[in-house]
This record gives sequence, structure tokens and C-alpha cells, in this order.
Amino acid sequence: MESVAYMRVTTENQAEEGNGLESQKRDIENYTRKNELIITDWYIDDGYTGANMDRPQLQRLISDCCKKRVKCVVAFKLDRLSRSMVDGLYIIERVFLPNKVDFKCVHDSVSYDSPMEQAYTQMMAVFAQLDKNTMMLRMRGGMLERVKKGYWMGGGNEPYCYSYDRSQGILVPIPERAQQARDAMDLFISGYSDVKIYKMLGYTSENVVRSILTSPVNIGLIPYKGNIYKGLHEPIFEVETYNIAKELRKTRRKNKFVNSPNLLTGLCYCGVCGCAMRYQKWTKAGRHKIYCCSRSEALDYLPNHNPQCNNTAEWEEEIEEKVETEIKKISLNLRDGCKTYSESALEIAEKQLSKEQAKLKRLYELYSDGNDTVIDMIKEKEATIKNIKDRIKEEQDNAPSERGQKIVYENIKKIADVWDGLDIQSKNKILKSVIKKILITKNNIEIILNDF
Repeated sequence: MESVAYMRVTTENQAEEGNGLESQKRDIENYTRKNELIITDWYIDDGYTGANMDRPQLQRLISDCCKKRVKCVVAFKLDRLSRSMVDGLYIIERVFLPNKVDFKCVHDSVSYDSPMEQAYTQMMAVFAQLDKNTMMLRMRGGMLERVKKGYWMGGGNEPYCYSYDRSQGILVPIPERAQQARDAMDLFISGYSDVKIYKMLGYTSENVVRSILTSPVNIGLIPYKGNIYKGLHEPIFEVETYNIAKELRKTRRKNKFVNSPNLLTGLCYCGVCGCAMRYQKWTKAGRHKIYCCSRSEALDYLPNHNPQCNNTAEWEEEIEEKVETEIKKISLNLRDGCKTYSESALEIAEKQLSKEQAKLKRLYELYSDGNDTVIDMIKEKEATIKNIKDRIKEEQDNAPSERGQKIVYENIKKIADVWDGLDIQSKNKILKSVIKKILITKNNIEIILNDF
């Protein structure tokens, strides 16, 4: 009989526990030979948890079963299929059985031939989930104790300045990166910004610089689950230096916003080269012009920076007056066209879907407890959910426009009703919620609204 095999492994550690892919494959091949089964395809999820069904090969297997392409599925154990009781029973009872797919496990007895065997299979699913929950609890407790002793938690992304020594269980500084980080710290304390430092030292972005200079890992600490623990690894920075930089960062952040933003701060872009535009003091009396950042060599890191740009610098009051006049016109037009908004049909359907899915999950749990009387209710609920999903699909084409108009309407209404009484900072915030960008080309403006 033709069959397919499903295998899953979460981490490389499972190979040490006897559940690695090679071990699973060997046992499956032995089982199929003894039972006169021929494997025609392998579905292998390498590095995926069994706690949910978000696995590419499992989804391929389900799809092939529903298309009647599979006659028999063989797995190493039931928990390889799923460690969730509800998901495991769903796959067996809602995918395999309706499509006449036999399911066999090498090391677990799975059968629905009699009520007793069905109950035993359901119990196996319960124990698979119990094993998962116990394992997760044990891992979390063990990881916390490990971190408390100063060892790195392992796995995931390693800190920029360190590599992970598995034999010792600690972080080890990478000499070149550690020295680069110390140079960055010296520059920051000397008054250089994150942007300047990243360009001077060759980092990929100012965010990388900021992360390195503010990470407690670099002073020998380990952050874990909202708490900080003393690590066994060698620090990159002295604590005193780190704290000085921390206080300087706070001071610079406050000073950065001492003055209120201008009306169009963060919204203006050059209509010639596409680079950002900024305000610049132009006269001793304090008048400003809005000019293209391509004029400044120091801003060459900005997107679309082009030293050949020939756009002109424009007086701020002239540009601001044009924008205010234009946005008020848009305000009146949209307000006249958008009287009121009630909850959309899509939003109502999405809420209803969420409620029905929660009810269906509860019915599955009752069924897994041996309550056969809910089978008809499950079928009805599944049909209801399908109808809701169909309705949602029909509504989705119009949903983005409808939701966007609601957001724009509310913000535009603020402009029309309270604009003259707002301060510059509040006006700037409202404009940013409505306007995507303002293109300025030699005293001409084009206002591009946020998508709706």
C-alpha cells in the first residue's frame, strides 16, 4: 500500500533524545517494510514547534489529504504530528478520517476502529499536550536558574560584541567588535551623535550604535523576562562610563525638543530629487527658509541625497500659507462628503468570526472529552464559520478605503473645528496623521495624503 511519512523536529537537541530526523526516518522505514507499506513522499518540518499547526510541510500534507492524493500517513509518534490535543484530534478527525486516510504511528497505537480504541487515541493526544506543557515548564524553570547563575540563555541572536561559547555556557567578547564599541562610546561621550558614529566607524545604522551603547549585556549583565541578572561574561564597558553615557543620552533627548517643531517639520520633500527638506534660519531677524537637504554635504546619508539638485529654498511663511489654505479646502470637501461613520460590515463580520471560532474550539474540547453528542453542533458551527469567512472575503475589497476614510475624516474634522486654537506642535501632529508628504518644487506644492 502506498503511504507518505511525516516527520518533525523542533531543535537539534531532540537528536540527542532519540527523536532526531535520522532516528525517526530509520524507525519509519523499518515499520513500513514490516507492514508492507511503500513510502512515496516525505513531509519534513525541520525546526518547527508542535504546539501549533503553522508548519509548511504539515499544511502541504493537509492540502494533499483533502485533495485525495494520500492514502496513508505514517509518523514516528503522535506528538510529531502535534503536541496540542485540540490540533492533533482536529487533524485526525477532520482531515484524515473524512478523506479516508489511514494514520499510523510507529511508537503509538492510533485507531478509531472501536469506541475503546478511539478513547485511547484521544488519551494519547491528551498526554502529548501534557508532555509539551511539562517540558515548557521545565525549560523555563531551568533557563531562569541558568541565567541566575550568570550563564547566557543560549539560542537566538547573540549580542553584537560577543560570540557564545557552548562549552562554557557564557558569552565571549569578539576583540575587534569590542574595541569598535569602546571607540563608539568614547565618541558619544565626546559629543558625537549615533548617526555620526555609525558613519565614522562603519556600523550599518545608528540603531546598531544605539543598541550597543545602551545594552546592559555590555557591562556584564543579562536581561531576562523583565529582570536583570549578573552575568559571568567579561564586560565591554566600565559601569561608570556606561552610566555617564546613559545620563548624557537623557540630556540630549530633552534638549532635542526644547523648541517646538515648525508647522511642516517632517513632512516636506524635494519635488526635484526626492530628498527630505528642512527648515533653516535665513536672516538675523529669525526668518526661515525650507531647503532641500541635498544642499548639505553633512546629510549625504539621507535617501535620495543628490548634490546636483537645483531646487530653490523657499520662505517658510509662503509654503506654510499655501499648505494651510489647501488643507482647509480638503477639510471642507471631505467633511461634506463624509457625514458619519458607523461600524462597518467587515468589522461586524470579523467580530462575529472571532466569537464563533471560540465556540468551535470549545466544542472540539468537549468532543475530545468523549462527548459524542456535539458532533452535529460542530458541523453546524463549521458551516457558520465558512459562511462568515465568505462574507468577510466579499467585504475586504472595500474595507481599506472605508477604514481609511474614517480615520481621515476624524482628523480632518479636527482641522476644520479647532485649527485656529491649536499650537504649532499640535498642528504638526494632526498634519502628520493626514498628510503622507508635501512635495515642494520651486514654490509650488503638492500635498499627498495618507492612503485611504
